[in-house]
Amino acid sequence: MRHLCTLFVLASLSAQDPVQAPPKAPFTPTVTALPQAVAFNAAGETVLSPRIKQITKLHNTLPHKLTGIGIVTGLKQGSSDRGTRLAMLNMVRRLGLNELIQDVIGGSTTLVMVNGDLPPFAKKGYTLDVDVSSVTDAVSLREGVLQTCELRGVDGELYAVASGKLMVPGFTAGTDQAKLDKNAISVTATLMNGALVVRDNPSSYFSESGAIELRLSNPSPFNAMSVGNGISRALDGTDAKVSVVDMSLVRIELPEEQRTEENANQLVAFVGDVRVAVENPAKVTIDQSSGVVLAGEGVLISPCVVGLSEITIAVTTDPYVSQPNAFSNGTTEIVNRTSVEVKEESTELKKVSGGATVADLLTNLKALGMKPSQLVSVFVALDKHGFLHADLEVR
Repeated sequence: MRHLCTLFVLASLSAQDPVQAPPKAPFTPTVTALPQAVAFNAAGETVLSPRIKQITKLHNTLPHKLTGIGIVTGLKQGSSDRGTRLAMLNMVRRLGLNELIQDVIGGSTTLVMVNGDLPPFAKKGYTLDVDVSSVTDAVSLREGVLQTCELRGVDGELYAVASGKLMVPGFTAGTDQAKLDKNAISVTATLMNGALVVRDNPSSYFSESGAIELRLSNPSPFNAMSVGNGISRALDGTDAKVSVVDMSLVRIELPEEQRTEENANQLVAFVGDVRVAVENPAKVTIDQSSGVVLAGEGVLISPCVVGLSEITIAVTTDPYVSQPNAFSNGTTEIVNRTSVEVKEESTELKKVSGGATVADLLTNLKALGMKPSQLVSVFVALDKHGFLHADLEVR
């Protein structure tokens, strides 16, 4: 009975004085069921569905490159060049000491270059990591301390100030009689959170055209359409207009009256959590020195036969003592004997069936006992003659 009375009262209020609908928000996202992060398609291949914020970045927001020249003190073996001494002289004069260049003695200091990145939307008080590298003949920056250094952008404006104790990877241990060190000699170092931002980095969610533009980390037509469709479904029923500009850029346009940084922040935050399907890059990367092979799942190889023939020519020279007969007039001499050895090795031909992946090929090649250089040669040959259906990168 209580529920019926409540319904009757609500019905009466609705008939006599209709309730006004709340004002429409700048955009009201539509919450839809998100796909699983990892799934499998009909072919059994892994299908990834990362969040949009993990595969895109705001197109018009780039880090600001900062650079400065500083002085590192407290080194065991620094530099005594004229540039370092002049820098020290300028620093002590700014502190009120009236010294001459001949009064400045180097040896525990060095001149360094300091570099860092100021991220978008960084405000005063934000701290940065910076890289420090010596520009003199100093042996190492270990145990050094960076004195106050100004960091300026490409526009010449001061954005940050850096100082602090440097971090050099490695260690040194032992005594004068026995010592063990790793990376003890390093002219590069890192200063963690050692730069303090003193000027805001002006940034905006909107590009020059007034739109929010997302740049794909791994551009491809499929990925661009997937991101565009995912954003369109999420913003269905709103005033936002979504368009795929090209394979690397997706644009979101809002009505002019809704183009505020607050609305843009809310939109980017919501859209960033939407999951979309992406394709694995068709790329194979090989490291020549280590023989490491990186390949995306699904990279295919056409049917072919793989084998390896290697010819090794060894030329050796051995010293030989030539001893004359007892009653001859000859003398004992040292002569060289040269021998040439040719060794030819041929591995068994391995058939690679159609549709084989890089993983299948590596299994066959591993059985042949190939060296890293030989592995590179095989992949280069496959790519050159059109058997490898992917982009090959050899480092």
